[in-house]
Amino acid sequence: MTTLWKLYYDCYFFVQLLIRLNFFANVCQAWLPDNGSKLVNNLKQISSIRFTGNSSYPDHFVVLNQDDHSILLGGRNIFYNLSIYDFNERIESRIEWPSTKKHHDLCLIKGKTEDDCQNYIRILYRPSPGKLVICGTNSYKPLCRKYTENLTGYYDIDGEFEGIGICPYNPEHNSTNVFSDNQLYSATVADFSGGDPIIYREPQRTEQFDLKQLNAPNFVNSVPYGKYIYFFYRETAVEYMNCGKIIYSRVARVCKNDRGGPHQSDNRWTSFLKARLNCSVPGEYPFYFDEIQSTSDIVNGTYGTSGRKNLVYGTLTTPNNAIGGSAICVYNMDDIIKVFQGSFKHQANLNSNWLPYSENLVPEPRPGECTEDSRALPERNVNFIKTHSLLEEAVPAYFGKPILIRVSLQYRFTVVTVDPQVQTTDNEVFDILYVGTDDGRVLKVVNIPNAETAKAVVISENNVLPHGTSIKQIRLTPESGRIIVVTRDEVRLVNLSQCKHVNSCSECVDLQDPHCGWDAKQKACVSISTVTSRRYIIQDVRRGDKSKCSWTPPTASDKEIETPSIPNNDKDLYPSVSLSDEDVPDCTNDIEGCAIKQKIAGEPRTLHLIIVAACIGALIVGFLSGFFFSRRFRSPVPYHDAPFFEQHNHLERLNGNQAFLTPRPNKTVNLVHNVRSPSPPLKKDNLDVGKDLNIANDGTLQKIKKTYI
Repeated sequence: MTTLWKLYYDCYFFVQLLIRLNFFANVCQAWLPDNGSKLVNNLKQISSIRFTGNSSYPDHFVVLNQDDHSILLGGRNIFYNLSIYDFNERIESRIEWPSTKKHHDLCLIKGKTEDDCQNYIRILYRPSPGKLVICGTNSYKPLCRKYTENLTGYYDIDGEFEGIGICPYNPEHNSTNVFSDNQLYSATVADFSGGDPIIYREPQRTEQFDLKQLNAPNFVNSVPYGKYIYFFYRETAVEYMNCGKIIYSRVARVCKNDRGGPHQSDNRWTSFLKARLNCSVPGEYPFYFDEIQSTSDIVNGTYGTSGRKNLVYGTLTTPNNAIGGSAICVYNMDDIIKVFQGSFKHQANLNSNWLPYSENLVPEPRPGECTEDSRALPERNVNFIKTHSLLEEAVPAYFGKPILIRVSLQYRFTVVTVDPQVQTTDNEVFDILYVGTDDGRVLKVVNIPNAETAKAVVISENNVLPHGTSIKQIRLTPESGRIIVVTRDEVRLVNLSQCKHVNSCSECVDLQDPHCGWDAKQKACVSISTVTSRRYIIQDVRRGDKSKCSWTPPTASDKEIETPSIPNNDKDLYPSVSLSDEDVPDCTNDIEGCAIKQKIAGEPRTLHLIIVAACIGALIVGFLSGFFFSRRFRSPVPYHDAPFFEQHNHLERLNGNQAFLTPRPNKTVNLVHNVRSPSPPLKKDNLDVGKDLNIANDGTLQKIKKTYI
């Protein structure tokens, strides 16, 4: 019996363990919207063309500009012009610009290395047709050079000017710049040590050494939108009042027509405001991805039923000393503008908490808004913006949560680039994202929105560079599926079109890649951009429904057979193709059965349900086997040593059942009720009349223990 109870408890605890594991698995699945990729390709499976510049020293490459034919690349002492199709360098357009010996030697005296004391080209912009401006680090003394295009198509030097506040000192520093309305806006550092961060447009700049405006920022991108320039960056949060420090993601803006304030504020921004970017997994205790690493440019597109929106995709990560998590969040420019129109944060003194500032105390006109002439603003407005540049509300993620989360000890997201609004065969449009990591991978992702939220499907995970190589930039090319991947020491033209590597219709449709479709006539997975007619293309980006592969193109004999038309309410049963009067779906039993088998085999939960059912069945079989085994082989002898046996016997006696007193052979037992009798005489040790006595035939008194029920 003890063995049986032990077996029961073991089975019980094992079932509880399975229930808890299943619960945690469901929780993790809810926390991680994507756990895998449709395709995983190693370095040897990826076709690429490599450009290394000089192979002996670090180049710190950066893409400065590109068009449909060329890519302009900044490197170590050289400005490269490459063909965007085959990466052949146009040597005649190369510009070489090393630092002078004087600047090089001075850099070495200041304690920098030989590699530091070079001129790394960081900035390029065109102030007017035929004019070109290039800026470089110039051995830790930033310098800009003007060029003018001559009649032969080459550029001649047309002067130099100081690049402090425009170009970084260190080629590895996170800086950004944008040229808009004939003005260059830059976000970088303005001193040798990197301790003076600045958002600059000559002559306006942010306050110097003011932690409430900029506190050790890392700038990632800048974009013009409407009357403002928006800057995305991460910085140490001054409003965080707990022990230690934390880094928050920010978006800041300045007016394009800001001309500074009156008097001593003539070279300071009067419109600088900033707000926090919220990228978190919602819940009672949200999990935050606080450190923004990159953003895309503004993407205009249709998402769900809310009409056209202007969105910005961003890659955000957890801190380096935390769980290795990365996420992609999307921000709506309308939400950003709404936050900038909200309440300001206010700190009464150095040790006070940051609280919302009363709207009644905000001066008019509202600080941070564009005005006709900022130099005519009252002093109160200018002083207010210096101490209240932070907004109270945070900018929410557009779809309510990240569209993609990855938790990995191997890599984190570093950069994102978007191929916007790629059209499919059923006239839907989807954004394709290329996400770079810090270990040489590029994820090809499609964002699939619906009415309220969105999910990202990872089409392929591609190892395009050796392990440990961090990707700094990703740029698109005119040819779909081909991208430019930029690292510190090399640039690659990578082909991520995987259509031709898929051999069946079900695999092609299951990819959910807007670039790929199954050609039912050619029996091949093809790139949509290469086909001349889409009438035979099978594609389902939104659901990846492989049952659509049951459709076959009509043959000549099929044209003579009259077939019914397709009902409107059953259109989802057929693939997204254009059907003429002669082209109708023709499904045979074999093909339909094959499609059903593929759909069942493709369900990701089927294997999970089978495993759970098998475990429960094994538990039941084990329990029954143990029960009957113990009953078959247990001993017939009563368990006299079992606990509470004596009490059990008395309970039986009180119920009138005397079977438990059945004597053994050759022994007699006198069954007499407990009575009190004056005969025979009582023994001295049993003179207590308050006790219950059992008197046998030989006159022996037997003491009976009381049992209370």
